[in-house]
Amino acid sequence: MAENSEKRAAFFDVDYTIISKSSMMLYANYMRKTGEYTGWDIMKGFYYLARYKLNLLDMEKIMEKASERYKGMPESHMIEVCNRWFEEEVQHYIYPEAVELIEDHRKSGDLLCLLTAVTIYLCAPMCRHLKLDKYYCNRLKVENGIFTGEMLKPLCYGRHKLEHARGFEAETGISLKDCFYYSDSITDLEAMKGFGHPVAVNPDPLLRREARKLGWRIIDFKLKPRNLNQKRVRRNS
Repeated sequence: MAENSEKRAAFFDVDYTIISKSSMMLYANYMRKTGEYTGWDIMKGFYYLARYKLNLLDMEKIMEKASERYKGMPESHMIEVCNRWFEEEVQHYIYPEAVELIEDHRKSGDLLCLLTAVTIYLCAPMCRHLKLDKYYCNRLKVENGIFTGEMLKPLCYGRHKLEHARGFEAETGISLKDCFYYSDSITDLEAMKGFGHPVAVNPDPLLRREARKLGWRIIDFKLKPRNLNQKRVRRNS
């Protein structure tokens, strides 16, 4: 497709960029409440999160292992659970400033996309809620409506995110050189370099250091999302 120089797009990561918490930990805590996860699952989640922040995690192996847990489960059950999880919890952790940023791009006529390592089961309800145009994310392999226990490749993580973004470029004709990518994580450094306008949002220390070296824009959100405790207080008052 010919390059479309009149259009732009803004791509967003999810954790700590649109929401103020790790979606992995939000999901693990939610599943613990339902009785599907144990305290040990939560402890493992904290361990993996700490290694992720230090860019020491082999995400491909971790995601492959995690997907095995769902082998034999109907995809419809995951969709139902995650839609309920998003409505009951996740949406309350969305940064107000992330919403403002998205709306600024919308007013400019930019296409709005998620580019994230989270799965489609969070991306789909988030895109509906925020009225985004496209999402590029991780997907579990499904056959006849049932999870096989495998992930589709290439994973949407680290440098491989750029492969997914280039699919958008081929589909739309919009050059990534004209696009923005907002992310918080050092794991996205190589992917961010593929965009004309990389922006570090609430960056971890490693990404903040690299962003400063490269002269990238850095944004730190100041407004805190309305959290669940505040929400419950208002309901009980």
